[in-house]
Amino acid sequence: MKFLFVSICILKKNKKLLFTKRPAKKYYGGFWEFPGGKLEANETFEDAIIRELKEELGIVAKQKDLKTIDIVNHSYDNKIFIIMNVFFLEKWLKQIKNNEIQDYKWIGINDKFPDNFLEGGLLILKRMKNGYYDI
Repeated sequence: MKFLFVSICILKKNKKLLFTKRPAKKYYGGFWEFPGGKLEANETFEDAIIRELKEELGIVAKQKDLKTIDIVNHSYDNKIFIIMNVFFLEKWLKQIKNNEIQDYKWIGINDKFPDNFLEGGLLILKRMKNGYYDI
């Protein structure tokens, strides 16, 4: 089994949360997810999410503004085991752009979340709906 370490981030602005859509040509293309991605060699979870937010969305996050709120794991096809560090962020620099994503949308925490969501993030969505996180 292959292990992947991933950093993802829940971004909140004006009582809404950011969801991103994977590019059609990527693995699980067209699925919704939280921004983030795999750690590169010698990266910490914090380094990875700061890099990923800049690459995917064009925003600059500072480590002092990141809040770790969970660690979640998920297995895809019993071949890939993903360990996700979940961050929360309310403050960043620059405007969000579609750099490496197909689309994005802001959704209220009590509104309906996207149906076509990556399995690995479903537990996070359930926990959000149940008030598990202080966000």
